[in-house]
Amino acid sequence: MGTTILKKIAWFGTIVIILSGFVGGMLPQSTFAKEKPAKKITFWHYWSDYQNFLEEMASRYQLETGVEVEFQLFSSRGRDYWNKVQAAAQANRLPDLLGLADDPELLARYIKAGKILDISKAMQGSNHEWEYSFFPRTVNALYFPEYNIYNVKGGRHWGVPLSAMNIQIFYNRTLFEKAGLDPDNPPKTWDEFIQAGHQLRKIGIAPMVCGFGDLWVNQTFFRIYAWPILGKDKIRSLYVGEAPYTTPECRQILDYFVELRDKGFFYPGVAALSNKDAEVIFAHDRAGMMMNGSWAVNVFKQMNPKLDFGVMSFPVPKTAQYPMYTIGGLGRAAAITTNSNRSKEALAFLQWLTAQPQQERWARVPSGFPALIKAQDSVNPLLQPFVVKMKDLAPNLYLEERREVLEVLSKGMQLILIADSDPESVLQAVQKMKKKLK
Repeated sequence: MGTTILKKIAWFGTIVIILSGFVGGMLPQSTFAKEKPAKKITFWHYWSDYQNFLEEMASRYQLETGVEVEFQLFSSRGRDYWNKVQAAAQANRLPDLLGLADDPELLARYIKAGKILDISKAMQGSNHEWEYSFFPRTVNALYFPEYNIYNVKGGRHWGVPLSAMNIQIFYNRTLFEKAGLDPDNPPKTWDEFIQAGHQLRKIGIAPMVCGFGDLWVNQTFFRIYAWPILGKDKIRSLYVGEAPYTTPECRQILDYFVELRDKGFFYPGVAALSNKDAEVIFAHDRAGMMMNGSWAVNVFKQMNPKLDFGVMSFPVPKTAQYPMYTIGGLGRAAAITTNSNRSKEALAFLQWLTAQPQQERWARVPSGFPALIKAQDSVNPLLQPFVVKMKDLAPNLYLEERREVLEVLSKGMQLILIADSDPESVLQAVQKMKKKLK
């Protein structure tokens, strides 16, 4: 009797084991054990011209480490991108990594909101090895000194530079030759610049095209000539409100702008042209020169592979009292967000992406301008004039003018272009806004 009962119990147990195995195979694994989360980092950006390259780099990184990096192209326009970032920040739904540009005011806003991770320990470790591997100005754009006007915690690093940039004048070598100009010896002084424009007009070519419909282009022109005319101390005084914009020196800057307008220097309708539109005009031999950034080397080659262009510095103004500098520094960068639960993985990826092999590939494949100093031997020869100018950048003041002030200045310069305003009126309007914001 006892033996029969034991046999029945054993038989029943076997059935239970078989059934449980069958059911277990039918149900998701998470029913029995919690799955190990996949290693994945999300990176938001707006660099449409780099998306294919970034996806290639993500594939390489995943093969090497097993960590997936998803580059999400949120918008090809910076303004639209930051609107989406702002909405995500408010909803606490930021990605692991954010693509950045050189905008200290915007960066400070997200730092103070507690959205950006401090990476100083990694940057400054091993005797600042990682920090010192980049062009100094690219790193400084993501760093705030102990005392700064943005009231951000000083002495800390908040991002990693990926690429560098600066702004110069592109010129069409073919059109220069047709106009009787030496393409190997572009103008250096203001008088030579004006003469070059005169000779280009004689062959029916607009001397210069600029995307003055984009406000940053106007601001850049003003900043370029503020350095030799105002100097470091007066620029700082302007920004902090100790000196008014209605000074004779500021008037001089806009007078040069008026001179170019009155001498027919600009392509028709430049006041409303976007920088993209201006690039198309220059790339198709319809203007002799264009003010633009180093990124345009790729843009022009894509638009017109046969375009023969050179790069020249901005001409020194006749009333220069101080050194002439180049405007530039940080191109593209990345920051780790405090929303990320994979900050260690995100940091490791940025260290990999900015290592020499990857930065050299950044220089070769998309013909980019990497931020790593040791990668510069790999850049496209057409970018060499920009590499050289990284040693001649304007000093870092660690402050910028308020956006509202710059907007009034830029729109005023647009009005000057269409002869609907004058330098004095524009500067008075700028100063009025400056006082309003005090």
